[in-house]
Amino acid sequence: MSKVHPSELLKTLTAEARPQKRRNLEVMHEVCAELYRLGSLDYSLATVGRLSQERGGMSQRALYNSTSGDFKTLVRAWANFAAPIKKSPSDSRSRDSLLTDNDLLQKIADPALRVLLGHIIAERDRLRGEVKLLRANASVVVDRRVLPGHINVTPKGEVIQVMSSAGLSDTEKQALIRAISAEFLSQEGWSEGANGEILNPRGRKLFDIGFINAIKKTLAS
Repeated sequence: MSKVHPSELLKTLTAEARPQKRRNLEVMHEVCAELYRLGSLDYSLATVGRLSQERGGMSQRALYNSTSGDFKTLVRAWANFAAPIKKSPSDSRSRDSLLTDNDLLQKIADPALRVLLGHIIAERDRLRGEVKLLRANASVVVDRRVLPGHINVTPKGEVIQVMSSAGLSDTEKQALIRAISAEFLSQEGWSEGANGEILNPRGRKLFDIGFINAIKKTLAS
């Protein structure tokens, strides 16, 4: 895919810009052009901003401001222009895609839009490559172990796992039976509430609503 030179974007950005902004854009453009001539691929805001500041252009800190959108667009255009084009001769679909992208770019009359679209296409291709890499390295492990107990769905649609008492020993079952028996509760001065909770002599909850019911269901399963 042929690339649009950032100089076309610069003409659009400086067409109606104020003198100070025009000068700063031109300084930044010169910095990026020099990086390109040196074969550098580092068009980070930190690097370009530092070099621009050293040459009397926009400061490195100002480049990060939200009002510096045109400057960032120019830097991205240079980064896209300098990025090597990756071609895969074995993938005919990729070649067709490049031709289609190129045809689309050539149909756009506005040079600024062509540069922006070129950047978007390059970003899309990069993301596609990352997705392919993730798919190649992805592995899915399915846990086929059978959970103990059984699944119940509450009236509210909540799914709960009800544990079975099959794994309890006789001693453990007897301990649970005694823990909720009327005799044991009476000895401790406790009582069973109307909703399965356990209350102390003052009527305060020791165990929440449903405690006794839950143990009974576990023993019955």
